[in-house]
Amino acid sequence: MPRIFTVSGLRGLAFKDLDYSSASFYAQVFAFFLHAKKLVVGHDTRKSHPQISEGVIDGFNMMGCNVINLGIVPTPTVVFMVRRLNADGGAVITASHNPPEWNGIKFISSRGEFINEQEFRRFSLFIHFFESHPDKIIEFMDYFGECNYYKNPFEEHIRTIIEHLRLKDLNLKVGVDADCGAGSKALPTLLEMAGCKVYKINCSFKANFPRPPEPVPENITKLCMLVKEKNLDLGLALDPDGDRLSIVDDKGIAIGEEKTLALAVDYILSKHKGPVVTNLSTTGLIDHIATRYKCPVYRTKVGEANVVSKMNEVKAVIGGEGNGGVIYPKINYTRDALTGAGIILKMLSKNNKKLSEIVNSYPAYFMLKDKVDISSTDFEKKRELILKKFRGDVDFSDGLRITTKTYWVHIRPSNTEPIVRIIAESKDRKKVKELIARAKEILGS
Repeated sequence: MPRIFTVSGLRGLAFKDLDYSSASFYAQVFAFFLHAKKLVVGHDTRKSHPQISEGVIDGFNMMGCNVINLGIVPTPTVVFMVRRLNADGGAVITASHNPPEWNGIKFISSRGEFINEQEFRRFSLFIHFFESHPDKIIEFMDYFGECNYYKNPFEEHIRTIIEHLRLKDLNLKVGVDADCGAGSKALPTLLEMAGCKVYKINCSFKANFPRPPEPVPENITKLCMLVKEKNLDLGLALDPDGDRLSIVDDKGIAIGEEKTLALAVDYILSKHKGPVVTNLSTTGLIDHIATRYKCPVYRTKVGEANVVSKMNEVKAVIGGEGNGGVIYPKINYTRDALTGAGIILKMLSKNNKKLSEIVNSYPAYFMLKDKVDISSTDFEKKRELILKKFRGDVDFSDGLRITTKTYWVHIRPSNTEPIVRIIAESKDRKKVKELIARAKEILGS
């Protein structure tokens, strides 16, 4: 299977599609593309990170760049530290929610954001040129740069969250399941500094994840049991690189990662009204909440870079994606599970209601997510048939999103895996199941 290279970064099977050599090449070209002299690097806990991290660091060093190596840290910490250290950019070695046999590289600009669509297109041109002329990159190599480790790499990130949100003496009991990934130390540290009592599972660094990487309800049942058994106020679950946050309420029910952003939007808009940005696959609950505060919602193509670009354009006060990715620009310009957790904790500390009561006060939206193992090319062949079978207003900007007064369905090729994703939402549970079944039948025919 070839490497997947999109605006969401580079991904592939470790040691096969992505190894020391390919990682070094992409890093060299990225350093050249940025005209960089100082770059920040971090990684998650995957077994393949030593080889691929070494490739990225050596690639940067070969181009005369000095590297600040943060080691194992959440992805949002690397993004945060690019700005904090006034670096020219950076890279995170991670495959996020992909299975452990995968790895990847996410590329960060000097703005402290992942590169946007326009930058990705230009970067891609450089990649294609140097792939065709491999000897040319040697002409741009400089002195060999240095690599230095940064002490206490997530301390400044956490301190900023604590100070900005004024998290102190919260006295909440919180369960944490970090899937033995990059957030295994950072999230418990944040909670302890905020005055919470922390109950941990899967919070030691391990190369093999003890549960499937995505923090969806079916994968975090042990955290649900922990919250219920210990009578905790809530549970927080992460994906392996710590940019996605999923929540378990005080009754031990996994409320679904879509509600993470909804809760964060609700709290932030209650304090500071302004535009909200999310993607086409995120729950309509965001629109419901924003309407209550008389704030506009803008929707983009799926992909963090697309959401952040629109947030910058409209000066959004908050944004994110329905996979548990909260983007709060006053702290960080990326999906940040640590910041998301801080916002939820603050909401609970300021509200006399339990988390389950807050969630149950929202109208019920039923969403199902599924996928089909077909290529984007095969999806294009099915496009006209899909449009015949689904009637409604169509958005063509990211696959097909068909919207009616009672439901929406979004069918699109993934940016990070060789699959087509199907997401549907309605206030009618039966209707959602019917929509997913119809889409899968078309794509599988």
